Amino acid sequence: MDEKMSSDGENKKSSFAIDERGLSRRAYLAVAGSAVAVAIFVAVYYLSPPRTSPTPTPSPTPSPTPTPKPTPTQAPTQAPTPTPTPSPTPTPPETGKSLVSIVRGKPDADIETMVRKAVDAIGGIGQIVSEGKMVVVKPAVLTSDPNCAPDSRVVAAVAKLAKEAGGKVIVAESSGGGDTGYCLSKVGITSAAEQVEAEVRVLPSEEEILLEVPNGEKLQSVKTYPTISKCDVLISVPRLKRHSSATVTISLKNMMGTIPQSEMGRFHRTDLSQCIADLNTVIKPDMTVVDATDAMARTGPTGGEMIKMNTIMASRDLVAVDTVAAKKLQELEQQMGIPSFDATKVKHINAAAALKVGTNDLNKIVIIEENIS
Repeated sequence: MDEKMSSDGENKKSSFAIDERGLSRRAYLAVAGSAVAVAIFVAVYYLSPPRTSPTPTPSPTPSPTPTPKPTPTQAPTQAPTPTPTPSPTPTPPETGKSLVSIVRGKPDADIETMVRKAVDAIGGIGQIVSEGKMVVVKPAVLTSDPNCAPDSRVVAAVAKLAKEAGGKVIVAESSGGGDTGYCLSKVGITSAAEQVEAEVRVLPSEEEILLEVPNGEKLQSVKTYPTISKCDVLISVPRLKRHSSATVTISLKNMMGTIPQSEMGRFHRTDLSQCIADLNTVIKPDMTVVDATDAMARTGPTGGEMIKMNTIMASRDLVAVDTVAAKKLQELEQQMGIPSFDATKVKHINAAAALKVGTNDLNKIVIIEENIS
């Protein structure tokens, strides 16, 4: 019985040992399997090429749209609107051409308005006059006869324009047919200039100075006055007239009123036409305003027939304006049945053109005409 019990005990032990070994083996295999799995996972993880985890593409942050620079707004088929100018400034269709304006009015037309329109048509007084400039307005006053001088209202209108542009304005003259101060006063220019606050200077009261004429044909030098030589701007204001010696007297011949009477005599004794042209190479107006409200026809510079034209002309080119004005005077005389002249053969105009003071070629002149009521 003890043996049986012992045998049973041994069997139980043996059975327990088997179960224990079996259990240990299963546990071992489970643990070993897990270890192998981990090892395989680790091996695969580290030995496999790295994968870029698909990081979600961030939604693109909209970059700030640059503010476009403002561009001029233009109509699709239109050019930009030009900046308006205070006064019309006609431009010649071709470069290199000279402008001459002709403004006609009725007998009762306002003289100042006509002068303004004539000057505005060639670009305006602001082309030559600015703040502080010394401006000499040079009327052609031969004698104390008002018919021998420009209308005082024309002179005053030109002076007023120059003052409005900021110029220091002086009305100056050296008369060839009498005392200058007396002549200026008698024809009404002194009072008219003073009314627009322009200074009046009698040139012969100044000390004469000598001016070289490097490009002259007959003149090597000429005497003039400090007011003329020192001015910044010179504006010629003649009346349109015939002349017994020079055929016509307009802007070019008006410059003889910038020299002493002794020099005027020398011009007549030497070669009047060529001396006029020579003079204008060194004393050259920046602008001319011609008074043709009443023109002197048939003869001149005194005693001619006064014919109403109601016209003002203006130009920056004194040869061009003399050429056009002479042609208009010739046409006027022909219309009136007055023995006339050939405007293309005025010697001092052609001589000045030859010296390149300006142009007498009508193909190089643009004429701007306007009629006002």
